[in-house]
Amino acid sequence: MICRLQLEDFRNYEKEIVVPTAGINVFFGLNGQGKTNILEGVYYLLTGKSYRVQRDQELIRWGKTGFHIYGKFIVAQRPVFLESHYLDKRKIIRINQVSCKKLSDYVGTVNVVYFSPDDLFMIKGGPAERRRFLDFHIAQRRPSYISLLNSYNKVIQQKAALLKAVLNKDTKCEQLRLWNEQLLRIGEKIICSRWEMVNRLNTVSRAIYSLLSNQKEKMDIVYLSSGEEQLEKALSRFAELLEEKMTAEIERQMILTGPHRDDLRISLNDRSARLYASQGQQRSLVLSLKLAEMEIIKEDKGEYPLLLLDDVLSELDSLRREYLVQFINSSAIQTLMTLTSADEPQFRAQAGFRVHQGRIRRVY
Repeated sequence: MICRLQLEDFRNYEKEIVVPTAGINVFFGLNGQGKTNILEGVYYLLTGKSYRVQRDQELIRWGKTGFHIYGKFIVAQRPVFLESHYLDKRKIIRINQVSCKKLSDYVGTVNVVYFSPDDLFMIKGGPAERRRFLDFHIAQRRPSYISLLNSYNKVIQQKAALLKAVLNKDTKCEQLRLWNEQLLRIGEKIICSRWEMVNRLNTVSRAIYSLLSNQKEKMDIVYLSSGEEQLEKALSRFAELLEEKMTAEIERQMILTGPHRDDLRISLNDRSARLYASQGQQRSLVLSLKLAEMEIIKEDKGEYPLLLLDDVLSELDSLRREYLVQFINSSAIQTLMTLTSADEPQFRAQAGFRVHQGRIRRVY
């Protein structure tokens, strides 16, 4: 639970303090006033990165050299203080005033689930969108997974550099096999982690989607690694492909196999959701995945994560909106939600904040 948020020189905020309450907190105002920036600040504070931009410099208020975000939370009935600073192109993160050297020491301290209309790209977009969703969810449950991904990416970079190096083929093949041994060792752990998580997500999200569709439709998600659905076959095929693709990789100077090319197949009634699901069905699929993510975090951590909803209600029809609000209320999930109007919700929020020109004021 978040008890206090302070933004300094972040986006369009000079210095603003928000004191949310338990339950649903609504931030309303016209477009372009900074509502989404509040949720982005919370997300950055909890994860060390933005979900909207790649470069931290873009988050700094115009004319300033850095930004600061502070938050007070209650986790497992104990107070936790988090800080995130960006100054002189350096990121500084602290837990209870103690600096963290690695992001894996920080992520997962307070869990969060973020939901916005852009999440439809999880269905409509490419494999990278689905891998990103899956990897972040695993990292919140098991922060050491971040170090695993970082190690894998470093090997990928070294192998890519070798493929472009000017060497004779025999020498290059000999060195590639050494890097492939590391890719196999680290990659197998990533594949196993993703496979386990997808199985859990599939079980929970399928039950939620069944309720959303009045038991008329069935969703399924499957992790595809090296084109295989079964874990044993995927691991075996990964090792085979590393050797089989070596000549082609040298010729094309690019890496052709590994977990960084895997995908998550999302199906509706045994057909590709990306190709055949309607816009409304795709929203239901994303909603089911997000709620399943929350249930799994609750099961593993003993309490629900903080829920951030960015202009989501306007994208959902009455059935899905009612289900989401009922889920939040029945589970007593603390929620920070943006809306364009205070009169928009068909429910009773516990607190309402008006956002206007970079100022935040509680009005009820």
